[in-house]
Amino acid sequence: MNVDLKQSLQVVSRTGSYVVGFKESLRKIEEKKAVAVVASTKTDPTLLTKIRIFAKAMEIPVLLTNLSPAELGLSLRKPFPTSFIAVIDPGSSDIVDQARSETSWEKE
Repeated sequence: MNVDLKQSLQVVSRTGSYVVGFKESLRKIEEKKAVAVVASTKTDPTLLTKIRIFAKAMEIPVLLTNLSPAELGLSLRKPFPTSFIAVIDPGSSDIVDQARSETSWEKE
C-alpha cells in the first residue's frame, strides 16, 4: 500500500494540487475544498483526531498511513516533513479512491 500511496502522491504533485501541514489542511477541510486527506499515524494524536473529526463532518475521506512525516514530504518531492496533506485536485492520480477505500468511518 505504501508504494502505491507514494506513487499516487507523486502524481498529485505533478498533475494536481494540494496543501501540506495541519493548519492548511484543516482550513481546506473547513472550506470543503479538500477531496481527500492523507495523514501520518506517526504524528500528534490530538492533531490527528481533530483532522479526522472535521473531515468526517465534511464527508472528506482520510487515508491514514504508517509513512513517517519525512517520507510523506519526500513523496511530494519536498525537502521537509509533513504529517498532513490535503488534496485539493487529485490530477490524474487515484488518491481519492484509495482514501475512500481506506476511510474506516465510511464503512460504518
